Amino acid sequence: MNFFTRLAMVTAALAATVLNTAPFAVAQAVETKVYVPPSSLVFRNLDSLAKTKVNWSSLITYNQKTNYSNKYTIALNLGTRVCDAFLTVQAQDKKNFNPMAMTVTGLSSKLGADIEQTINEKMFDLVKKDKWSEVRVMLDEQHNTVKERINKLDKDAAVLVTIGGWLEALNIVSKSLASNYNADATSLIRNAKLVEYLYNELNGLSAQAKGNDLVKKITAQLPELKTLVSVEKNKPVPLENVKKIQSITSSLVRDIENAKQ
Repeated sequence: MNFFTRLAMVTAALAATVLNTAPFAVAQAVETKVYVPPSSLVFRNLDSLAKTKVNWSSLITYNQKTNYSNKYTIALNLGTRVCDAFLTVQAQDKKNFNPMAMTVTGLSSKLGADIEQTINEKMFDLVKKDKWSEVRVMLDEQHNTVKERINKLDKDAAVLVTIGGWLEALNIVSKSLASNYNADATSLIRNAKLVEYLYNELNGLSAQAKGNDLVKKITAQLPELKTLVSVEKNKPVPLENVKKIQSITSSLVRDIENAKQ
């Protein structure tokens, strides 16, 4: 299997940078399945495709806000911060890893999925020693545990954590591609079936969750995002589409992070 074949298989890793369930199907009645590989592969693959190494740290806002009161808002924000925490590891960013890990801890706790501080402390020590591969393993394990806890406590929240992380990942990747366009690398975002699946997940939420203003805004934008990534197989996503994707996702992530409740 050559690199680009493997790359096509990891396009769904945009969702795997968050607390997802894998693998999953687009719909029960449809035989076609969308598989989600292990988390954060998308960023390593974009690094591999880039002409120069991606400066991930310059693409992240590192928002540390945690004082939200609405559980659906909290879940969406947890997703974005989980994505950013993975990116600090990808960037080997010592300055921002600890704050993002603590932000994730605070948001997780608000959803009843407490993270043991001793685990964070072990990761902080590994960061000091530049043992990033070990940090990545621990971060993966930590977030798999949090995912399972949230899924047991509140399935709506679990879906929204995934949505938030996917949006932030799509925002970061499209931002990188918009400023340094690479036709081959656009295969990382050419995945209409994944968007379709997430849209169906949002429509399957409880009436209360679907009534949340952020959820309604995201749901309304997903059909356009699906259209923008719906490109013929083996064809690149046009730069114009990439820029529109980046505009939509950055606006949604900003609304998620700046929410008042």
